[in-house]
Amino acid sequence: MKSLADKLVPESVKKLIPYQSARRIARNMNSEGHLWLNANELESCCQYGDISQGRNDHYNRYPDFLPFDIASSYQDYCQLHHIESKNKLSESAELIAVRGADEAIDLLVRTFCQPGNDQILVCPPTYGMYEFCADSFSVKTAIVPLLDNFQLDLANIDAQLEDTSIVFLCSPNNPTGNVIHQQDLVTLLEASKDKSLVVVDEAYIEFAPHTSALHLMNDYPHLIVIRTLSKAFGLAAIRVGFLIADASVMTYVSRLIAPYPIADPSAEIALKALSEAGIKQMQQQTQELIEIRNWFTAQVATLAIVDTVYESNTNFVLIRFKGDHNLYDYLLNKGIVARSPANESSVKGCVRISIGAKASMEETLEALKSFQ
Repeated sequence: MKSLADKLVPESVKKLIPYQSARRIARNMNSEGHLWLNANELESCCQYGDISQGRNDHYNRYPDFLPFDIASSYQDYCQLHHIESKNKLSESAELIAVRGADEAIDLLVRTFCQPGNDQILVCPPTYGMYEFCADSFSVKTAIVPLLDNFQLDLANIDAQLEDTSIVFLCSPNNPTGNVIHQQDLVTLLEASKDKSLVVVDEAYIEFAPHTSALHLMNDYPHLIVIRTLSKAFGLAAIRVGFLIADASVMTYVSRLIAPYPIADPSAEIALKALSEAGIKQMQQQTQELIEIRNWFTAQVATLAIVDTVYESNTNFVLIRFKGDHNLYDYLLNKGIVARSPANESSVKGCVRISIGAKASMEETLEALKSFQ
């Protein structure tokens, strides 16, 4: 019986033979190898002064084509460190490390959408890379805005599913900060199971781990989850993210993965972050940041210029200001760089402020207090 992935994937991808990098050949042959003469590498590592070495202590060698040690460590993290056991991975789920969540988005579009033929669906206000990746590949984007409460407009999404290859959702959502109601997600998964893949971008999930959709993969193999080390782990610079999907989906995605997606220095840092000590540190920092966020939002809500401070399940807060005041430019003139999502009508007049150290938030609060 064909899976939904089998039905959606273009014939060009079905026929595609993955590029066989040196490391990938060895993996396919179940061999680690001891004499590598197939990658045009130097046999010895050139010395360029005091450079810290990678996992294999040899920068002259290409990295693993898919860093299985990182994927394994992250899988252990998913299984052991979520608040509720229901959020454990399903047995059929596979996990790969990618160059940040953005590459995961791009891979999915290129795997399951044909330029000029297919479409994705997004629910703004949301993360802009979904539409950007589709546009860059000449794939149409169907727009179904979120409701006034920033939840899914299920009726209008359902009307588009027949023509949609991938539905991209973000939960907790950027820039609104809210979590998609899990029952709404289940309703969407039921409606889309023979029509569209559903991607849930969980970049901010460490700030609300009990809301993860991972456990739903047991019943819905067309559900795909994206994760990252950029947010709560604080490792945006190393560009490491994760794509979690059923084997029926991953068999096609893996055909388009770059030969060597993760550099060894990035892999080394990721492994340290995913160690027991690293996870404990992340969780402690996350809790401290949540406390700062809650303090800041409570203080900002008392200001006369503030209309609404939206509830946040992330490391940022969305604030709607009264009148036509341009608080984004005002803060910028004070040397405080926030984010203005004003291109979306539903968040016009809003400013998104990332939560930093207590001193940074105190300075921001004082700047807002002094607004005239």
